[in-house]
Amino acid sequence: MKITREKACQRLHHRVHTPLHLQIDGRDYAAQDWSLGGFCVADWDRDITEVNSGKSLSCKFELPFQGFDIGFAIDIEVVRVDEENHTMAAKFVTLDERQTELMSHFVEQLVRGSMTPIQDTILRIDSPVTPVSTKPDPSPMEEVPTQRLPVRLITMSLVYLFIGLVLFSLATITVYDNFLSLRVNSAVTNAPVEPIVSLVDGRIRDVNIAVDEPILEGQTMLSIESPDLKNRIDESKIFVEQKKLELEALRQRQVLAIETSGSAASKEARLYQIDIDLVQKEISLAMQSLVNLYDYRDNLSIVSPGKGKLVNLYRHKGALVKRGETIAVFERNQTPKIHAFLTVEEARPVTLNLPAQIKITHHDQLFMGRVIKIKPDANGLLNQAVSYRPVDTSGRNVLVEIEVNRLPGDVNFRSGLPVEVVFPVTPVSRAVTRFIAKRRQGEMAELQQLTSSEYLDATVGETL
Repeated sequence: MKITREKACQRLHHRVHTPLHLQIDGRDYAAQDWSLGGFCVADWDRDITEVNSGKSLSCKFELPFQGFDIGFAIDIEVVRVDEENHTMAAKFVTLDERQTELMSHFVEQLVRGSMTPIQDTILRIDSPVTPVSTKPDPSPMEEVPTQRLPVRLITMSLVYLFIGLVLFSLATITVYDNFLSLRVNSAVTNAPVEPIVSLVDGRIRDVNIAVDEPILEGQTMLSIESPDLKNRIDESKIFVEQKKLELEALRQRQVLAIETSGSAASKEARLYQIDIDLVQKEISLAMQSLVNLYDYRDNLSIVSPGKGKLVNLYRHKGALVKRGETIAVFERNQTPKIHAFLTVEEARPVTLNLPAQIKITHHDQLFMGRVIKIKPDANGLLNQAVSYRPVDTSGRNVLVEIEVNRLPGDVNFRSGLPVEVVFPVTPVSRAVTRFIAKRRQGEMAELQQLTSSEYLDATVGETL
């Protein structure tokens, strides 16, 4: 026995070949076949440049049925146009429920091989879209239930529950902040900073970098000119010119002595040659000194020691500066650390590697960090003029340095910002802090993965 397997049909609707009259943009056509999804027109006489795939057209079609013409107007969308076979396929766009039901009824009877009487079809045409309910209206005395939901009781219960949750949350936060953790407001962000000092007495000629502008390593930030150095360069130039004139005079005298004595080996000629050699050496030394002055003048330009930015500029273009005076403050491009100032009693429960919650006053975000150093402020580190510390730190002689965990790419805060730090000093607060830290790590991992995916998509797009 031979078994033949045919592929399943992928059409969504049955296609029929019954007559269907179409009128598209005022022209009459006959459908080659049609279904509930669309139709195919034979003898298509319009150019593809005029009607192409995806174009919307208005259509009115009539379906002949037992001497009657059932017709209505709809919008269609062109699916394809075949110029060789002069055919055009389109799909229905605005079929409503009544039209769909009528066409479905007609196609279903054709597929079954039977056709219902005209009365049934007319009934389907005239029937309303939403059937009228035959169930009588309920009687208030008999149908209304005697037991109804206590809406007022439920509403008041929800209100009391909400108020209770709010009060419980406030009490929990108050207990956590005052008894289970240590909150410190005397903390600031601090990044490695260096003072920019003038090497000479002079005047600022140019300022090439604005405050808070990113700077690359080796980029010129300031140019200083020194009047004293300029005078020394001018004096060196004059001295070189004088020696050149003296050298020219000695050479002329040597020529005259040779002409007088008739020999270049005479005593007078040799004495002049000695003087010429001495002056030439003096000119060489003066030229080397002049070159050194030029190099020193070029080195007066202050260049960036690394990647970073100027956070403070104390002197501007044209200002007079003295040797050793601080002109600006340079901050390296590193994540700022947090310097928290604690009293001796507050610092007792704080240990190394203790996690801490950090909230920057100017950022409505919570960061996580860990304690990396605990030391007294007696070493004079924070007594430098370019360091940052809160205004009032009286009695707070213990410095706790905190390293901030990985920050999102869009967060970049500068040094000197006030910070609020929360240290977990009890087992409960440490458990809460560990939970928050794990959650933050998960969010950062998702953010990093998303950023990497976007970067990869952009790179692939540029490559393609």
